[in-house]
Amino acid sequence: MDNDRKLLERLKKSDSKAFEKIFRSYFIPLYNYAKFYTGNSELAEDLVHDVFFKIWDNREKLEIHTSIKSYLYKSVHNTCIQHLRHQKVVREHNKNQQAKLEEAMIINRLFFETGLTKLFEKEIGELLKDAIAKLPVKTRNIFKMSRNNYQNNKEIAKKMDLTEKAVEYHITKALSFLREELKDYL
Repeated sequence: MDNDRKLLERLKKSDSKAFEKIFRSYFIPLYNYAKFYTGNSELAEDLVHDVFFKIWDNREKLEIHTSIKSYLYKSVHNTCIQHLRHQKVVREHNKNQQAKLEEAMIINRLFFETGLTKLFEKEIGELLKDAIAKLPVKTRNIFKMSRNNYQNNKEIAKKMDLTEKAVEYHITKALSFLREELKDYL
């Protein structure tokens, strides 16, 4: 225990030789301990390295009230448990994402392979036709010329004896009305 205190004091003073002695003395047993927990050699090595990096980074503030050995084992234990808990969360997240993906694929198949798309398009088409019929006559005619006949504002203005701004106003008015009429479907 006295040896531990001396080593710890040297470590707190940034003595790299003290750190190296601790590392060389405990790395292999800690690695084996972490490997037992994780079942993975590379992961065990990374986790033990992380523990030693944290010790070196926090060396000046390090407070160890047990033996260095006990402290290191407890640190590796906690690091392994934390990693395993994180992996469990990741697996649960991936499982939920997979379920959402499968649900989306089923809906996609149902929608596109069963002809629901055509039914939906037909229904929206009817609703759009009914909504357009509710527009004031002038606005409806200008909107149809723009969308069905693919005429630009300048051409429509000339045919209707209006300014381009007036045509733009009617098209904007029509689109605003249609958005409101079809908001539950779009």
